[in-house]
Amino acid sequence: MSLVGALVGQLLFGYLADLCAASQGVGSINIVAWIVAMRFAMGIGIGGEYPLSAAICTEWAPTQARPRMMSAVFLMQPLGQLVAQLVGLAVLAGYNRTNPLTKCMGILVGTEEKAPDPRWCQSQVDSIWRWIIGVGAIPAVVAIYFRFQIKDPGLYDLDVRDRGQIAVENTQNLYRENLRELQQNATASGTRLHRVDSLPVQLTLPDMRDYFWNQGNWRLLAGTSACWFLLDVAFYGLGIGSPQILANVWASSRPTAGMNVNDHSSWNPGLSNPSIYEALLENAKRNILTVCLPSLLGSLLVIWLIDYIPRKQFLIYSFLALAMLMFITGGTFRAVAYTEKFPATIVLVALCNFLFNFGANTLTFIIPAELFPTSYRATAHGIAAASGKLGSVLVQVILPFMKFDGNPRNEKVSKPGSTSLGYVFLVFGGVMALGALFAWVWIPSMQNPRAEGESLVLQNKTLEELAEGVERYRSDGQVIGMRDNFKAAYKGLHRRLSHGQREPLGEEDVERK
Repeated sequence: MSLVGALVGQLLFGYLADLCAASQGVGSINIVAWIVAMRFAMGIGIGGEYPLSAAICTEWAPTQARPRMMSAVFLMQPLGQLVAQLVGLAVLAGYNRTNPLTKCMGILVGTEEKAPDPRWCQSQVDSIWRWIIGVGAIPAVVAIYFRFQIKDPGLYDLDVRDRGQIAVENTQNLYRENLRELQQNATASGTRLHRVDSLPVQLTLPDMRDYFWNQGNWRLLAGTSACWFLLDVAFYGLGIGSPQILANVWASSRPTAGMNVNDHSSWNPGLSNPSIYEALLENAKRNILTVCLPSLLGSLLVIWLIDYIPRKQFLIYSFLALAMLMFITGGTFRAVAYTEKFPATIVLVALCNFLFNFGANTLTFIIPAELFPTSYRATAHGIAAASGKLGSVLVQVILPFMKFDGNPRNEKVSKPGSTSLGYVFLVFGGVMALGALFAWVWIPSMQNPRAEGESLVLQNKTLEELAEGVERYRSDGQVIGMRDNFKAAYKGLHRRLSHGQREPLGEEDVERK
């Protein structure tokens, strides 16, 4: 593709140079446009990593280790965020030794305190930004190397490409097992080394239509997509990783009369730090303490506990816990913001970040990779992940136009001294409650029930069992679907009220379609 791009560029700009002069062609390469284009390209790459990493990890992982391995993959997100902040701090500290950023002072209305040369200050911060972006290429290069070392999962070679021998060889190379022993064990245990005829050889639209629509498995895709969509609406809508939002959360008082809050610098969102260096340093510290560390702890804890909690219930309760915590955080922020009691809000916001990763944020990544057949796994996971990003885009577009009647000034959430963030937390608490509803009606159980006297560790269902879809879940007594779940809940509630005793919600009473 790069050669094709070079060919197009040579022909196009050669013609335009004769038409408009070569110097104009060079000058038309706007740096901002290039940055936007590269950010877009980077977004494509990051988006592609979601389904690819999920599918590869899911299909290579042993059945019982699968959720922990996928949780470990997702752990890299908060770990990367923490490392990025630490790299920023290191570059900032190192650069300040030779180019003192303490000369770059914030501007206060009614005073003469300003940077000696604003253009010099801008160039210094620009250099820091370039160093940080450049360092970010290092883990990408490392990831590229390891990606070239990864073979296609044996399950993919077996189910999709119908290459049983290659599937066995790749599995042998990974697990270092003897090929003959692997084949003998597979035969003895009844494991298939050839593709089941009912499975499609490759992804096709007719097969997808049959699986998702005719067999009713669209409910699973709708459930995973809706949960991810609603999660990202709140996660990105709150913007609790942005310097402006964190500055409001950490503020002990409103901006003073001498500060022009309508023209505050993006590098100094709190309007209280006297230099660029101190402002950037404070921004990084706030992010590490409020966002990075709580998120990392949540991801570590979910790796430890994920085998002990049914994942469907885990997702439902994490949504409900986030809803309750956001209601509390919103009310608390309204009550104590810009007062000496502001640390209460900091603690609650940190807990929100902890619960995001100890629950819904991790589970919405894991569940879509488990539920679907190998032929559709990456596609379905990509659709669910894209639904989440759609939610993040929509909320960024809509939120600036939202009006909060309780706030007479209808200020932007990020504006210094604004109390609108409290209302945003309250709104997104309702969004999280809606996520719990969709998880309840459309997400199935992915583990076998724990028998009395057995270990506390829940046994995971195999990918082959999960791939059978809604029909298999219903044959196991599970209820999938909005109408059926409400019908089962109504019957269970009616039975309790009629007999005056506590009983389960009667999944076995649901009429099968």
